[in-house]
Amino acid sequence: MASQTQHPQLPLPDYFSKFATIYVRQTGHSTLNILADVITDNVQTSANPIGPESVVHDTAAGPGIGAAALVSRLPKDQLPKDMLVSDNAAMMVTAARESLVASPLPHVDCKELDSQDLSSVPNNYFTHSIDNFSIFTFVRPVDAIRETYRTLRPGGLAIVTCWRRFAPMYIVHAAQKKIRPDLPLMPTPSPEFYEEGVLPKVVEEGGFAKGNMTMVDKVLVVTDDENIAGLTMLMSGPMMTKAREGYTEEEEARWAETVSQCVKEEVKHFGGIRFEAYILLATK
Repeated sequence: MASQTQHPQLPLPDYFSKFATIYVRQTGHSTLNILADVITDNVQTSANPIGPESVVHDTAAGPGIGAAALVSRLPKDQLPKDMLVSDNAAMMVTAARESLVASPLPHVDCKELDSQDLSSVPNNYFTHSIDNFSIFTFVRPVDAIRETYRTLRPGGLAIVTCWRRFAPMYIVHAAQKKIRPDLPLMPTPSPEFYEEGVLPKVVEEGGFAKGNMTMVDKVLVVTDDENIAGLTMLMSGPMMTKAREGYTEEEEARWAETVSQCVKEEVKHFGGIRFEAYILLATK
């Protein structure tokens, strides 16, 4: 029997396939922009910066967000000589391949792989591994970290990002409370990862020494109309179908307008749509 790799509270992989091409817009560029800042502020100032001799794995990459962040922030002559972009959804891999084909990266291989079982990848292979906002989607997150550790070279750097405050979930919950406060709020996958201390504990269980970890907090407030519109589309659409379970037709019809109202309340309160993230850098 095939092992379950997708978290049960996420949309099914076949839906993500349709989602791949509009992923970046509907996340308000949040996962891309936060990672790009991490690369500039934290990775490139560390003892293990990415450079022309690096071999990088962008794991559970979606449509290649890690690769896109590298291209956006590194000079052409500092891009890694080799990069593997992998995801367990075939259409995400296709979307990554299509978006990176004309990139300045010297060599990119896009493959369908399960981050929790990288048995086709040898030990001690990568200099850097990027796990960008996907740790909470794994059924077996410790196994994913264990595979990151195994495939990193000694002295290699893992970059793991995770939400502390995932703004769309707060906005969706606010909309649910306005329409049907009697119904349960939409669950999030592995909500324990929002709590302080959970991410480093999982990374340590996966093999990294506590003394070789650095934690940083990042905040991104999305203020421009285009990205706010993309996020509003995400919350109004099929990705959040579960939030509307048990609704009448009339209540369903109110959803998009109520989400828009809750977005305005978020923007008024924070000056934009506010994301908070945990960033963990771990050296093997």
